[in-house]
Amino acid sequence: MKLKPIHATSTALVSLIFAAGGAMAEKGEDEHHDLEEIIVKAKPIERTVEELTQPVSVITGDALTKREAPSLGESLASEPGVSASYFGPVSSRPIIRGQFGERIRVLANGLDALDASALSEDHAVSVDGVLAERIEIVKGPATLLYGSGAAGGIVNVVDSRIHEQALDTPFSGALSLGTDSATGKESAAFKLDAAMNGIVFHVDGFRRETDDIEIPGFAESARLRALEEADEHDDDHDEDHDDDHDEDHEEEEEEAFGVVENTSSEVSGGAAGVSFVGENAFAGFSVSFYDSKYGVPGTHGHGHGHEHEEHEDEGHDGDEHAEEEEEIIRIDLDQTRYDFKAGIGFDHFFNNLRLDLVRNEYEHVELEGEEIGTLFDTVGTDARLEITHRPTAGFEGAIGLQYKQVDFEAIGDEAFVPPSDTTQLSLFAFEEYRINDEWVLQGSARIERQKIETPGQADYDESAFGASIGAIWSFADTMSLAGNLALTERHPNATELFSDGAHLAVQRIEFGSVILGNGVLDKEYSTNLDVTLRGNTDRVEWQVTGFINNVDDYILLSPTGVEDPEEELPVFEYEQADVELYGFEAEALVDLLDDAANHLHARLFADYVFGEEADTGEYLPRLPPLRYGLGLHYERDRFSAAVDAIYHSEQEKTATGELPTDSYTLVNAELSYTWQNPQMLLFVRGTNLGDEEARRHSSPLKDSVPLPGRSMQLGFRVDF
Repeated sequence: MKLKPIHATSTALVSLIFAAGGAMAEKGEDEHHDLEEIIVKAKPIERTVEELTQPVSVITGDALTKREAPSLGESLASEPGVSASYFGPVSSRPIIRGQFGERIRVLANGLDALDASALSEDHAVSVDGVLAERIEIVKGPATLLYGSGAAGGIVNVVDSRIHEQALDTPFSGALSLGTDSATGKESAAFKLDAAMNGIVFHVDGFRRETDDIEIPGFAESARLRALEEADEHDDDHDEDHDDDHDEDHEEEEEEAFGVVENTSSEVSGGAAGVSFVGENAFAGFSVSFYDSKYGVPGTHGHGHGHEHEEHEDEGHDGDEHAEEEEEIIRIDLDQTRYDFKAGIGFDHFFNNLRLDLVRNEYEHVELEGEEIGTLFDTVGTDARLEITHRPTAGFEGAIGLQYKQVDFEAIGDEAFVPPSDTTQLSLFAFEEYRINDEWVLQGSARIERQKIETPGQADYDESAFGASIGAIWSFADTMSLAGNLALTERHPNATELFSDGAHLAVQRIEFGSVILGNGVLDKEYSTNLDVTLRGNTDRVEWQVTGFINNVDDYILLSPTGVEDPEEELPVFEYEQADVELYGFEAEALVDLLDDAANHLHARLFADYVFGEEADTGEYLPRLPPLRYGLGLHYERDRFSAAVDAIYHSEQEKTATGELPTDSYTLVNAELSYTWQNPQMLLFVRGTNLGDEEARRHSSPLKDSVPLPGRSMQLGFRVDF
């Protein structure tokens, strides 16, 4: 395998970490050095980040407030090992280690989001981080605890809509406000909690509006513009063109400068909940809503160029048809979610029983002008029952049962996937064995039965199995080594089996294996190894993780090189191949200054992922390139200042049909001030201060929709 880039970068980073650590002063009390205190909720038994064999990141507190963005993907895109799909600022979904779509499970309080965001990149995630208490990211296969679809990892958004413990005060709440100049964002959010005689009431709400995003140059990349010019030049040799039409086309291209049209949005949401909390038990219910209206950049109505050609000689009628074709696509999304949670503790071997249940009603319509182009309707249920046992002879763990059922239907122009009813029933277990103070073993196992029923097609009904074993070796007071080996199977989904038609948002035709006559796809079989080395001294805290993931029968959406003559769109087909993925994530926090009044530390990080087909050497699509960064953070009393620079290298390892992506550097800075009693945070943050043209290779629209240009963000939060 091609490990030279990984070896060189990780060796340089580790050397820098140790060199810096040797010259630093004693570490002070700083929230950035408290990883050992961060509890991870996405596991059946609570453990800190450093007590888990699988790599996990947690974002909470002021850091989460400052990252608030129009979408979950943009809030997390700078986290090591994480990128985002970026189909505009609103429809941006997290990507973990180059894995996206159905392979990344988005959860709300441990239960599935149950939306349509994994089906297509233009669909927004219906889980918003603006009211989150914390966001947890599990990197690598999380299939053993959250289903076979979580083959690349999970993102778990944790909020306080259902309280599991009594409040410290009878009344509390928070209010936050924010703006962003590049997106025109204006946001406001609040939450209130009140407690009385063991009953806790909760209410929250938020609203956010954005304008079309501002960019530093052309919306289309130089490479794409050059290809278009070459195509036009070739056409000039084949046929004559109308001069007026050429002038209109040039004017249209010139307008796509400085702003990306149809990226504005309006988002609102809220919830009400009530919890009954006792000494050893709780039960709670909440109902929440989410409403989003946003534009889909880079797309137009269902009409295509060939239709215009058929009518361009018909005078006024042709002009009307051309005008109809230019109608933009906007999405109107509505969701209502009902959550129930309950738990009870026992003074027996099995010491805690917990039930989590959600019913979700999701609908979004894609509007082509004033008319409905496509309606997506999803109704889903996700339920988990877990029971843990107390530590016994060094063992502690949990077993659980999970049931998930999703009814999906799409009607209209983009109904490229037929209606389906997907049901999963799973049994899982997690166990930890503490050998001594130096050695801890952790293991998981899951068996999952999945059935997909689709009208007019053969049903899918198969079982998938997975298991993992990991160990943590604390071989010194300040260092540990963790390893985790996971063997997992992933079911194909309804999209991969039954796609049949034009997927207009990404401008292609998609055919599933069953529609092609190739039968049901095989289950993916993944062998994933994670190895993490951690160190935590008075002067420096660091960790380096390397991973290797070999997947047999990996399901790919591959171009055929054929264009559909009616739709004038390229044809893609779902197929399978053996693939290899590997890479690393590294991060270090180094104290540079720490005295009674001042604290200064540096943050260094880097990440890299490489993926290819084992037999052909073809690169996997949309792989994020090598990325590394350096930041400085200064604190004095209640004042803090920070600056960071993140370099994204060029990506030339492209899949068939992809264009290379140029390198870029994002420079960001922030100032903040905090008060106490009540606790208040005021911050100003500048992003992309160099106003660079930045295109994220993991975005399917990266050659037509760059990231926002220079932006100033102002935020305020008060907790009372």
